[in-house]
Amino acid sequence: MKPHYISPLLFILVLLLYGCGGVKVSKGMLKLFSSGSNKLNTELCYADSCEKRIGVPYVQEGTSAQVVDIYYADSLLRKDAVLIDIHGGFYVAGKRQNNRAFASEFLKAGFDVVLLEYRVGDGKLDVSTSLTDCAAALDYLTKNASALGLNKDRMFITGDSAGGHLALYMAEGASDTAVPIRPSVFSPRGVMLNCPAYDFASFADKEAFTEEALSWFIGPRWEDNAWLESVSPRTFISSYRGPLFVSTCRNDFIRGQALLIMTDCVAMDYDIEFIDLDTANAKVGHVHNVISPALADSRTVNGKMIDFMLAQL
Repeated sequence: MKPHYISPLLFILVLLLYGCGGVKVSKGMLKLFSSGSNKLNTELCYADSCEKRIGVPYVQEGTSAQVVDIYYADSLLRKDAVLIDIHGGFYVAGKRQNNRAFASEFLKAGFDVVLLEYRVGDGKLDVSTSLTDCAAALDYLTKNASALGLNKDRMFITGDSAGGHLALYMAEGASDTAVPIRPSVFSPRGVMLNCPAYDFASFADKEAFTEEALSWFIGPRWEDNAWLESVSPRTFISSYRGPLFVSTCRNDFIRGQALLIMTDCVAMDYDIEFIDLDTANAKVGHVHNVISPALADSRTVNGKMIDFMLAQL
């Protein structure tokens, strides 16, 4: 769910939101939509000049997707706290390396940053695979924190779009053993979600997507509502009552998902920090603060994320 370009995606986004008079989103449209997330951004940024460990495996004999990149803040700035970032990509795409510029904003503020990679869906693998990988990575980072030079007691987790789904679900699982796929030892100091997917079951919409598209980005169990609910963060939202930050904006095509989190939290009398930018700037859209952190509005959101973390230390 993390586009890196806008046109011709606007047409697809309208279809995703409104169904556009009965026209369904096909697998081909989704591939076009998600293709930008798979283009590796090699442009140099501040993170590249930091001390780092690249491609650290978190499972034995895993795939190239089951690794993390660890970036260390300058010793003069270091807060001895860690931000673990889970990228988005519509559940079928995305690259951890593309979030290096986003990571740079937090490295400059003194936070170590971990960019987490995970296996994505392909019509056979589905979000349960992604969740399993995230749980394994978070436990690996916690158990090996000392050897990796990280503080396991001051770990924050963030995710954008589909990555927001994964991050929130992991935080819920860290607090509730009833969550089916969960880390066993990881415990976040706080959770930050940018334009997150939240009610996963709501995406299994035959009015908006063709069956081929649904079976590709959700997987073979897209008609199994019990399974959809079991891997949806909304099902377990009451399990996590720690510090929570959520951002969205007027041009976020899944803004309704973030608004739903806010609605549910209000109903639970659960106080969260919620940012809903109202701007006419077309560049400030879905996960803008992750893919375009230099924008003024993106700096605002990322600055509030940094303040949110500092308040928990």
